Amino acid sequence: MKPEKLQRNRLFISFCLLLLCGAGVASIQQGNAEEEVQGGAVYVMNNEASDNVIVKLSRDKNGMLARSGEYSTGGLGSGPAPLPPRFGGPGPGPLPLDSQDALISAHNGRFLLAVNAGSNDISVMAVTREGLRLIDKAWSGGIYPVSISFHNGLVYVINLGGVPTLDGSPGTPTMTGYRLDEDGRLHPIPGSTRVIGDFGSGPADVVFSPNGHYLVVTLRAADLIAVFSVKDGLAGAEILSPSNNLDPFGMEFTHDGVLVVTEGVDAGPRNPKPNGSSTSSYRIRDNGTLETISSAVPTHQTAACWVRFSRNQKFAYVVNSASNSISTYSISPHGALTLQIEVAANTGLPFSAPIDEAVTPNGKFLYVDSPLIGSLRAFRIEADGSLTAIGHVEGFPVSFSGIVAF
Repeated sequence: MKPEKLQRNRLFISFCLLLLCGAGVASIQQGNAEEEVQGGAVYVMNNEASDNVIVKLSRDKNGMLARSGEYSTGGLGSGPAPLPPRFGGPGPGPLPLDSQDALISAHNGRFLLAVNAGSNDISVMAVTREGLRLIDKAWSGGIYPVSISFHNGLVYVINLGGVPTLDGSPGTPTMTGYRLDEDGRLHPIPGSTRVIGDFGSGPADVVFSPNGHYLVVTLRAADLIAVFSVKDGLAGAEILSPSNNLDPFGMEFTHDGVLVVTEGVDAGPRNPKPNGSSTSSYRIRDNGTLETISSAVPTHQTAACWVRFSRNQKFAYVVNSASNSISTYSISPHGALTLQIEVAANTGLPFSAPIDEAVTPNGKFLYVDSPLIGSLRAFRIEADGSLTAIGHVEGFPVSFSGIVAF
């Protein structure tokens, strides 16, 4: 090919690539603009024993919510849990799953994945403009699934091993893997089932590391954090590290691989130590053990169990179930935690028992389940990371758990 013709071809290809990139940027900007104008949606599970239903709430540009649909997962929820002694006992009460990530999104928001603790299975729901549609359902690989994680087509679910009681979490916990195809179908991975910890360890959350090389599980009742390396879709041997404080519970990874873990600090089963909760941060070493960055930084609140980040990941919002509050931590570039605001917001007094939370993709709003009062609470995230209450939606059952925001 002549040099001048080759040069013209290169210029033409460069021009086409520029157009394609420009179109991609325009598409992203259009998507963001649509969210600013039209809002989005929030999904929560009612988790009722008769029928696990996901409730859709439409979100306007100001963060306000309105019910807009209910969709069965085709499975059964757990129903309400025993009422903790702090709230008068014996029941029925909130905290039915004692977990984070019971409801998650997958494949860039095209699907929701939900645990059905009452029927020991998991459901895949397609997210459409008309609402949700059940696509697939599969056995969870164990008894009483409580948390689920997704990364690049891989799905792992953890099972408590038995139905929780006021005295603890009976049973041997397990974890099982699946591949989720682009059509929303689950394909069990042969040989993927693993035992997690010992009998009664009480796993509370499972998350993939950002690169997908590790799976991490908090073992609440054993005060341990389990790490599994992942290769070709299979989890390797369990590597256990001690938690920096009692009852490691909810987790989230920063984009840079910092793992933030809440610590509920129970004085006994379902009986948290007053004002004794904390939060720690870690990095995973190459051998799968955990290296502490910040150790057990106190919230000065009770039953810190759930954690989510601001969009810029400079702040972590920790929900304190027994204090009916949200605490805010700042996160340094190296992953160090500092308690910024002990009580950044209240979630409904006197006893709301907030149990789960979600931040919208644009980083402007935070939503929290408060099942003891049947309320979904809404907050605006300000530029400085502080929270402003903007409203709530009532009428949810005490069993409701799990939340995803779009």
